[in-house]
Amino acid sequence: MPARKLLSALRVLFLISVLTPVVFGQATGQAGEGQLIETKVSAVSLKNNLLGDPIEQAVVIYLPPSYRTSPAKKYPTLYLLHGFTAGPKAWTSGGYQGMKLQPFMDEMIKSGKSREMIVVAPNGRNFYGGAFYSNSAVNGNWEDYIYQDLVAYVDKTYRTLARAESRGVAGHSMGGYGAVMLGMKHPDVFSAVYALSPCCLGIEGDITEENPAWLKVLRLTSRDQLKLQPQSFDEFFMVAFVATSAAFSPNPAGGPFQVDFPFREKDGRVEKNENGYARWKAKMPLYLVEENKTNLLKLRGLFLDYGQKEEFSHIRISTSLFSKALSESGIPHVFELYERGDHGSLIRQRFETRVVQFFSAKLDFSEPGQ
Repeated sequence: MPARKLLSALRVLFLISVLTPVVFGQATGQAGEGQLIETKVSAVSLKNNLLGDPIEQAVVIYLPPSYRTSPAKKYPTLYLLHGFTAGPKAWTSGGYQGMKLQPFMDEMIKSGKSREMIVVAPNGRNFYGGAFYSNSAVNGNWEDYIYQDLVAYVDKTYRTLARAESRGVAGHSMGGYGAVMLGMKHPDVFSAVYALSPCCLGIEGDITEENPAWLKVLRLTSRDQLKLQPQSFDEFFMVAFVATSAAFSPNPAGGPFQVDFPFREKDGRVEKNENGYARWKAKMPLYLVEENKTNLLKLRGLFLDYGQKEEFSHIRISTSLFSKALSESGIPHVFELYERGDHGSLIRQRFETRVVQFFSAKLDFSEPGQ
């Protein structure tokens, strides 16, 4: 991969992780506009996680313009998952080409490109920069937090259409992975899925043993040696590999990082560690299509995409292979390779031209009695 493209992608990741901090407990929005509520939710599923991440987790909630003026009206809900090293502010503070969730959704609704819906943007960032929305004996149960704790909180607190047919999930990169897995495993909670440039769908390309960052990770002897604020792609891949292992193959007794890595060093070379490798595959959608076919067929919609200039080779390869596996199993879906885009450069445009229209079409907006 050309160094210039790698550095460009890294700058995008840094940008969305260092934006102006969110101030919690506030609501914004004037009459005729939607509201943006920034709060914290009790994540009981993360209790006793081994990384010391807090049980109170950040969440940003968008309420559409008519929420205040139509007090009997109920709304579908879109859960919006951010990528690795980011947080909810990636969607609310201009992280994607200036995208700010409240004015963006207000404009999409005003222009008729989107129907009114509630949008929920939770935190998925942990000590390592990302928990991959996955249950883990080290990280805590982030999957359970999203589909149980958070959904229950939102449905109890706001006027939602509290059923799977009216609930969707979307995400970018790590969030795209999370959206696919949540939809694949819990179609009784989320009925429509959109994954933008989803990472980690399979062990391919730049996350295999061919990546030289693996040898550096395997030689670490202390958590203190890991650069949690990476300044190069080598450092980025190192922390990403540790974070992914903590999510996919946790082992509380497994050395300084409490994981089983999918690879090991032997005679100065990297080779498969069969136990860790198998555990990674067990968390990756590419290898889970057939056993989850019944669930996948329950979905009202599934959309996958990545940009023509996507920097991460595993995203290009795995997304294409996943789409092929879905087709071979007769799973309806849309897969789009779009022009010009790299890993993060056209995410706002994808929301304007694809994402909000997808959920406006696929979610059930009918209220009881209609």
